[in-house]
This record gives sequence, structure tokens and C-alpha cells, in this order.
Amino acid sequence: MKQLLLATTLCMGLLSGCAATAPVFSGQNDGGVQHPAPPTASYFIANRDLLAAETKWRQNKPAYYSYTLQRSCFCSPEFRQPMAIEVSGSTVTKATLQADQTPLPLARRTDAISMEGLFDIIHKAVDSKAARIDVKYDEHYGYPLSVSVDQSVQIADEEMYYTASEFKVMTKAKPKAKKTVKKTVKKSNKK
Repeated sequence: MKQLLLATTLCMGLLSGCAATAPVFSGQNDGGVQHPAPPTASYFIANRDLLAAETKWRQNKPAYYSYTLQRSCFCSPEFRQPMAIEVSGSTVTKATLQADQTPLPLARRTDAISMEGLFDIIHKAVDSKAARIDVKYDEHYGYPLSVSVDQSVQIADEEMYYTASEFKVMTKAKPKAKKTVKKTVKKSNKK
């Protein structure tokens, strides 16, 4: 009897462990509630939501915009500081640390990404079949408001979180006025 109870307990433990490692996704249509689903269906839903949001972004994307990007991870505090980012087209034109408005250090320039960069992070997570992907998209523009990626439930502290906030449409920056230098030309007095 004890052996049967032990075997049943072990089987239940194994089955519950398998269910706990199933990929979990959250799409824009479910209000952000995470729901487990079979892997193929989950990746299909995540990819479908991603493509719909990207299409909306391409249709509504302003030529110039700014936003604040905050990355959260199990990394040093300087990598978790919010960044104020300005973008022209798909190119980051300015990135500053929001707390003190100092330019982003050269070693961190690749951390300042456009919305296309956030979409790339989501694509990589879907393509690599990450264990958990949780994304919320802006309803009007389609850009990612928050991105949470856990590549493996078996690995601790490798999760990455990105939050995009304070999105603003900008007008084209005015070019700096050119300084005009008057040149004086001496007339030669030739006779």
C-alpha cells in the first residue's frame, strides 16, 4: 500500500512539474491575463498579436517621437535607469539618462533602441520559443508598452523586462541656425 501511495505521489509530482514548465503567453486581446496553452498555439498567438501590432505601428508611426525606456533585469543598477529616447524614422537621435538628463554613456548606446528594436526583442523571443512571453501593446499606435521575456523557467535571473512610457509625437527638430560671417574685401587702389 505504501508503495502505491509513493508511486502515485511521484507521478503527480512529475505531472505537475510538466504543467508548470509549459510556455505562458499574454496577448493584447486578453487584457494582459496570462494563460497557459499548448506551445504551438501559444507561439502562433504571440506571433499573430506581434504582427498585428507591428502593422498598426507601421500605419500610425510618427516620423519623430520620444519615449522613456526602462529595462528591468537582474543586473547592476546603472543598466536599470530609465532612458529618455528621441527617434527620427527608426534611428535613435538622442538618448539621455532620465534622472539627471546626462547623455547615455558610450558603452550603453546600444541599450537605447527605437520601437522597432522592441519589436525585434519580441520576434527573437517568439523565434527562440522562450518559455514565457508577456507583451502589452498600445491600442492606438501598436507599439509595445511592456515586454517580459523568460527564456527558460529552468534558469534563474535571466528574465528581461522592458517598459515604454511617456510616448510623445514630436515635430521635426529645427536645424541650428548657421552663423553668417561677413567677409570684408579690401578694394585695391590700382592706378
